[in-house]
Amino acid sequence: MKARSRLIGKQGAVLITTIIILTFLAVLGMSLIAFLFSRTAYSQMQLDRLRALYLAESGISKALWELRFDVDPDGDGQGNIPKKKLGDGFFWARHNFQTSTLTGTGEVNKARRVVQIKYSAI
Repeated sequence: MKARSRLIGKQGAVLITTIIILTFLAVLGMSLIAFLFSRTAYSQMQLDRLRALYLAESGISKALWELRFDVDPDGDGQGNIPKKKLGDGFFWARHNFQTSTLTGTGEVNKARRVVQIKYSAI
């Protein structure tokens, strides 16, 4: 009879210990999942920023092409590039004759990057 009563008391302790361990593992697992989601979101944001930078450079490149070859296919002034879609984003460029600067802007999702160059001769 004594052996049975000792066994019943130990089963309760094992159950409580198991619940505590499982709760700890669940909290640890949820923390890991939250960390991975935040890292994924950060990586996506960095990728969008890099794509936006490349698009801004594309705008500068197209504006330089217009200036070098003395053409204006879209009729908005040499070196000015209207907003154009490329891949997942948009790019455009503005030419300021007074300050001799070209400003290219790229946008992907919520990321926007601006590149500006100043020139003395093209």
